[in-house]
Amino acid sequence: MRLSTRFALYLAVMVPLLVGLSGLLIIRLSINDLYAERDLRLAQRMQSLKSLALTYARREAAPAGTSRAARMRVTSTATGQTTEGVYVAPAEGDPLITGTVPASLPTPAPGPATSPDGAWRYASTALGVNGRWGRLWVFEQEAPLTGQISRLYRQHLIVTLIALAVGATTGLALGRFALRPLMRLTKDAAAVDVRAGEGRLTRDSRVPEIDELAGLVNGILDRRDEAVHRTAEALETARAFAATAAHELRTPLTSMGANIALLSYPNLPPEDRGEVIRDLASEQARVERLITMLRQLARGELMEPDSLKEVDLAGLSGVAVHEATRRHPHARIVAHLPDQAIVRGWAEGLRVIVDNLLDNAAVHGVGRLGTVRIDLTVKVEGTFALLQVADDGPGMPLELHQEAFNRFSRRAGSPGSGLGLTLIHQQVVLHGGKVEIEPQSKSRPGTGLSVVVQLPISWRPDGPSDGLSWLSAHQKL
Repeated sequence: MRLSTRFALYLAVMVPLLVGLSGLLIIRLSINDLYAERDLRLAQRMQSLKSLALTYARREAAPAGTSRAARMRVTSTATGQTTEGVYVAPAEGDPLITGTVPASLPTPAPGPATSPDGAWRYASTALGVNGRWGRLWVFEQEAPLTGQISRLYRQHLIVTLIALAVGATTGLALGRFALRPLMRLTKDAAAVDVRAGEGRLTRDSRVPEIDELAGLVNGILDRRDEAVHRTAEALETARAFAATAAHELRTPLTSMGANIALLSYPNLPPEDRGEVIRDLASEQARVERLITMLRQLARGELMEPDSLKEVDLAGLSGVAVHEATRRHPHARIVAHLPDQAIVRGWAEGLRVIVDNLLDNAAVHGVGRLGTVRIDLTVKVEGTFALLQVADDGPGMPLELHQEAFNRFSRRAGSPGSGLGLTLIHQQVVLHGGKVEIEPQSKSRPGTGLSVVVQLPISWRPDGPSDGLSWLSAHQKL
């Protein structure tokens, strides 16, 4: 049922109901007034006729013929209406009847009363002390007043039916007028092209409720467009992952297939067989590392802003340095850490940043002597926490600094998977920070490589990324 129809229906019910109830109340009060007025009229007529009726009763008890004048005076005082009557019952002589009276006299009552058959209203009074000279009765039929009351009820019913029609018509008109902003909002909503992600509802109806509803719908459309955008980015990322992973996995798997085929030769010398097995183990380890890094990359992409908490970057870096020292015994790692450096982030993601920076320096920063010195520094500057990892290795050409953050980007003969710096860049973007490779180590100019990560501290107003895909942010660079 349309809202305008509901509005008309409600008014069609409420208006007659209010009119009917108020009319019934007025009728009830009017009836009480009519009854009171009728009783007052009976009492006044009875009082006005009492002296004449007493005279008649006294004359009736006198010698014959002397009550004629009194009879004439009582008769002339009557109203002459057939619905009213007067009955004078003298103690002696004949009664005097004027107008219409009931066939039998009802029981006397101290005030106005109704006859047992309900057809008459009457009042009576004694003539003389204790009714010595008789009794006076004044009657009025109930039918005229009952008819008047019935007319009131009929008129009230007619007015109620008119109110019903007027309420329904007015309700329909007012409903359509009141719902015009909503109808316009419905028309605007139907015109919004959801597939194109364009168009929004106007908020100038000057009706607060309608404008609030339009705002809510616009908010839903914005969130829907954002979700569609993120879904498209995720699909694009998944396609790129699949294509790149297939390309990267094809080389080691092809090599492993060739080595497995060599092992099937019966005359393969033992030293060649051992070399083939070592190649297989190396390629298998490469594939395992590649799959592990891809899993970490995908896990980071699924990070939600709700999972961000306050993390002590200094304490986390200290633990990472301790474990990296055990993984890379050839590396000398020196940590320069403050007492505390709080950032808002994902602890596992921040650990990925520190671990990959240390591993990247330990693997690619090895010098001619097979050793490497790594300096890890954490400090707070303004609204940011800075994480710097520098090594004294051969470094990287300047033209390769930006390309190094691309997936599977590695130099020839590199033992890595080409995803270490990609993982670092992903987590930095998701945390709302920045990462860059400095041209050379500032601590030892001319040698080594230095990577600087800038992360917002916990009370930064804009906070970390609001869920922007790291791939989109990387493509904007």
